[in-house]
Amino acid sequence: RSGSPRMSYGIHGASQTLNSMVGWIVNGGAAEDDIDEHGSTLRQRSRDLFDGGGLARSGPLTLTTGVVGWGIHPRPQIDGDFLGMTEDAREETERTILREWKLWAENHFCDAERHKNFYELQELAFLSMLVSGDVFALFGMKPNNRTPYQLTVRLLEADRISTPDSSGDSEIKNLDGGGRIIDGVEIDKEGAVVRYHVASHHPLAGSVTESLTWQPIEAYGKDTGEPNILHIMVSERPEQRRGVPFIAAEIELLKQFDRYLKSELTANLVASMFSVFLESTEDDGVSGLEDVVNEDDRVTDDDYHYELGPGVVLDLPFGKKVHEVNPTRNNTTFDKYVSAMETIIGSSMPIPKEVLVKKYESNYTAARAALLDFWRPVRVYRTRFNASFNQPIYEQFMAEAVATGRIDAPGFFDDPMIRQAWCGCAWMGASMGHVDPLKEVNAAAMRIAQNITTQEQEASEYNGNDWAANIRQRRRELEALQEFADLVNKASKNKPPAPDDEEDETEEQEDEE
Repeated sequence: RSGSPRMSYGIHGASQTLNSMVGWIVNGGAAEDDIDEHGSTLRQRSRDLFDGGGLARSGPLTLTTGVVGWGIHPRPQIDGDFLGMTEDAREETERTILREWKLWAENHFCDAERHKNFYELQELAFLSMLVSGDVFALFGMKPNNRTPYQLTVRLLEADRISTPDSSGDSEIKNLDGGGRIIDGVEIDKEGAVVRYHVASHHPLAGSVTESLTWQPIEAYGKDTGEPNILHIMVSERPEQRRGVPFIAAEIELLKQFDRYLKSELTANLVASMFSVFLESTEDDGVSGLEDVVNEDDRVTDDDYHYELGPGVVLDLPFGKKVHEVNPTRNNTTFDKYVSAMETIIGSSMPIPKEVLVKKYESNYTAARAALLDFWRPVRVYRTRFNASFNQPIYEQFMAEAVATGRIDAPGFFDDPMIRQAWCGCAWMGASMGHVDPLKEVNAAAMRIAQNITTQEQEASEYNGNDWAANIRQRRRELEALQEFADLVNKASKNKPPAPDDEEDETEEQEDEE
């Protein structure tokens, strides 16, 4: 009875006879049919909603602040055991790597456009990935007079990667040998990405007059196997070649919600403009409704469109009447409806409503639960972003630093395992934040006492600090405080007696005599 509609899903979700299912028409296809072919439209609609503000802007910005914050900083973690290094040698080398990294990353020469430092590139790359669906980072070499490093990173907006000579959403082109180009991403017959096609300028740039050309960029170097370009995206389906904007699933809902809010705003604005109209009983030759609204405030020059204003008195032309003078608006369900929509949209992003709208109305437990719920996807997104953007760039930096002799790393280019040991790195970003810091610090102390966690882990999760660095800094601070205390004690011992004290002692001696 294989395939019988009387079994399992045949009488439920896959039923073709249930009244509730008969009108449900679906026509799903492969990932490239459902996603890649519609990338251009999704990107443009997503950016339009983002530029218009509201929840479509709050969602990506909130997640970007949580994931990237003021920057995701590297903490070198060399595999010293594998490399045969002593603990002191490993720590000294890690400090050297971090100094060299700061020299490259904390100035604008790491950016091919000479505009942002590395942590600003992080923020822009992640936000662009959310708004556009994906973003690309192109490696380059460009000397400068400020640092010894030539490595640069150039961010490319998603639209720059497109199929040559394509139009609209028709972004799939078949190639000889079984390969294809899918929205600018070229794959071979086995589905492996081999190169990306980069347009000479933004395809939608109206101010650029030169014709559009494409430059193919090999995905990996033929000699080194290292990536030439990074593709940062979040995949929803296997064999998906391009990313999907963060708000793609809510585009229709967000647009309708935006229209509703604007209509409510307009209705309440009109209702607030109480105006008095004077009706003429005879034709006195006055046309009426002239110069009622200040010329600088008028939005139309059409004589047949009249503008209302708060508290104005208007003369009507002879023979004209106004039926609606003071429209009222009383929508008692507005708050409940908006709150429900915020919850639905937030859960789909997924960002709790309290975090999405930045409004915490409940108690400590509920507020902390919302933050914890939000922080789970933050960690997931940060892990993905570290793997696709931060770590590959860090490894490219290490390669140049070792090749130029700035960092001594024996065997770096000889064995991939040795190279991996030298490139070990943990990326630390902003922490979750704290609703009640005292409670959470006490809870952390209890976790450490019960050996559930370590001081190093707690320091990292609390504010992204390095526990070992904290210990070194605290040692210096305590030593400085002790030196200061010794100076104070020494000064107090060598201090001569006060004049008043001497006079008092002399008077006491005279009284005794």
